[in-house]
Amino acid sequence: LTSMTANCTSYYSAENAFVNGFLCPKAGNGAHAVFCCGFNDIKYCCDDPNSFFPYEYAYMWWLSPPLNVSLS
Repeated sequence: LTSMTANCTSYYSAENAFVNGFLCPKAGNGAHAVFCCGFNDIKYCCDDPNSFFPYEYAYMWWLSPPLNVSLS
């Protein structure tokens, strides 16, 4: 049985703080959280191999269309 791990490389957070790289799964995460997920400025371990996006988190909000809700 082979255990899977992923390396989340070091990065700068949205607040420009340096965050050291880490291996997934991290202590306290589920054993299935073996993939590095998130964005260039927010990284975490998860169980979805397609959940890392190579741009900043704020960019996703910039791309999102405004949500217009009518209360009438």
